[in-house]
Amino acid sequence: MTSKEFGNFGESVACGYLVRKGYKIAARNYYVRYGELDIVAEKDGVIAFIEVKTRYGGKSLQYYGRPASAVDTHKQNAVARSAKQYLFDHPTKLSPRLDVIEVTVSNHFDTNGHLWYFIDDVNHIENAFLASSRVRFGRSDQRLL
Repeated sequence: MTSKEFGNFGESVACGYLVRKGYKIAARNYYVRYGELDIVAEKDGVIAFIEVKTRYGGKSLQYYGRPASAVDTHKQNAVARSAKQYLFDHPTKLSPRLDVIEVTVSNHFDTNGHLWYFIDDVNHIENAFLASSRVRFGRSDQRLL
């Protein structure tokens, strides 16, 4: 499985988790010039822009840390700018929120040598980060494209 396929697997797991929690998936893999929004979901007057990070459990977690630790300041700003562009493209009265979902998996081979992935944990971190002062969600914003 390539890293792109592994990431898509994690995003599918995260979408399933969100739907079970009552969210409506508004978009997935939404591309703008700043990057990509993994998932855009709506629930209870909130529009959540969700960055999904997927990692193997066990030693990988000990070595690399929690999946959310990969969402550094640069990534946070890219997600916030992409979210802002999404709001320009899709005006709404919903309140924006920036979340992270961590998906931790393990893999096992069956007796026939086929690789299976097992979901160990899904952790939804609401309001995981705030937009920097360079990215505002106010009325005075201008279209970015």
